Amino acid sequence: MDWQENEMLTRVGPGTPAGETLRKYWIPVGFSKEITSDEPRFVTWLGEDLVIFRDEFGRVGLIHPFCAHRNTSLEYGWIEGGGLRCCYHGWVYDIHGQCIEQPGE
Repeated sequence: MDWQENEMLTRVGPGTPAGETLRKYWIPVGFSKEITSDEPRFVTWLGEDLVIFRDEFGRVGLIHPFCAHRNTSLEYGWIEGGGLRCCYHGWVYDIHGQCIEQPGE
């Protein structure tokens, strides 16, 4: 195997052949008991930064780590309103990463 084949098979970041293949399957990012509804947690999975949290209904969310409004880290947000509320202007993201509330908008 040459270095190019090795790179193709071992790099798992977004946009890489191995990374795109692995993203089609279920891969654990942590133990369910470790994901509490107390606070979100920053994780890196397959070279991608994400935030994992459990909402008030017990559902687990694994979403993009930054608020679409001002790019604030959602790691510092809190669980409220059916999702994860950004600490800066209070936008709320559900477990799928969809913004479901924009106070003042």
